[in-house]
Amino acid sequence: MKKWVIIGGGIQGCTMASYLRQSLHIKAHDLNIIDPKEKPLSNWRSFTKTIGMSYLRSPSIHHIDPSPFALEKYAKQHRNQGFVKFYAPYDRPDLHLFNQHCDEVLEQINIDKCWVQGRVKALKKFREGWIVTLENNVEIKAVNVVIAIGLSDQLRWPEWAREGKKEGSNIVHVFDDKEEIAVRSSIVIVGAGISAAHAAIKWSNLLPENVTILTRHPLKVHQFDSDPGWLGPKYMSRFHQIHCYEERRKVIKAARFSGSLPVELKTEIERRKKSGILDVKIDEVMDVSDELLTLKSGEVLSADAILLATGFEQKPPGMEWLQELIQTYCLPCASCGYPIPKQSLEWDEGLYLLGALAELQLGPVARNISGARRGAERIISSF
Repeated sequence: MKKWVIIGGGIQGCTMASYLRQSLHIKAHDLNIIDPKEKPLSNWRSFTKTIGMSYLRSPSIHHIDPSPFALEKYAKQHRNQGFVKFYAPYDRPDLHLFNQHCDEVLEQINIDKCWVQGRVKALKKFREGWIVTLENNVEIKAVNVVIAIGLSDQLRWPEWAREGKKEGSNIVHVFDDKEEIAVRSSIVIVGAGISAAHAAIKWSNLLPENVTILTRHPLKVHQFDSDPGWLGPKYMSRFHQIHCYEERRKVIKAARFSGSLPVELKTEIERRKKSGILDVKIDEVMDVSDELLTLKSGEVLSADAILLATGFEQKPPGMEWLQELIQTYCLPCASCGYPIPKQSLEWDEGLYLLGALAELQLGPVARNISGARRGAERIISSF
């Protein structure tokens, strides 16, 4: 039997594994990380590569190692390598540097010895802890379980795009790792946030003058995806004084700068628009037929490919197997469907939450790297 099982091997799960191994000194043979992918951080690497992201939005102290300055230390040790650089403001790391540091941390904690490729289909209690059942019917017993799954299986497809896809239009979601976009000569990117901006820059390099960003509103600038005050007591003290979880949900929604991008990305988008390399239209798709998009304004756009940068559905992830768990053990959830864990992020005895599932305790930052660190620290501190 394992001491710990982590369900999910993305940024959240790998951060938790790093904290368990380095801060709580859990042995590799006492830990399993379960994920459908063959290797850790697969979705992270796939998504950032697909959109052509070159640097992170978050600062250098946000990474998967428990030591806050571990990434900066790693960069100094490798300063002669070309990829070592940080971007102003806030010393945001180069993506290659961040990924190389992740590789080193994961190698140090022997994550390959902990990794189990598989998809969870059930979780149930037994006398000594929990039994995790995989889709291949393999069972793993553990004293403690951390559910650290994200929204990556819940791609947001507008209704017009669903219908267009059924009719044969060339439409792909930017985060669909099962299908690549096939582009002959022109592409429309639907979305307004950081993913759409990175993708537009990438594709305008490949197809200058044949790329359009289509957004429902003017590009919104925010350096981060929520105010930095949410990283500490400035806002979190007040947040924890809210005992109504419906109200907490409203606060989280208002605090997130969804569909926003840092100022330097907006500047680059505007520079490319001015030079004619890239077009930006503020409008909304009403219908798509073959290669024609009919917009709300009445304009018709022609493109042989449509790339959706429309994010993820905001419903709780994992409900295809979590719902039975909730009903069986009467686990507390808010009206929005999201779990209500304790401040320690314990949802039931020996069962902990991280990432999106923990946001009613961790607040607006729960889903990002800083939220992974904060969540792992809370769980570790209870031991």
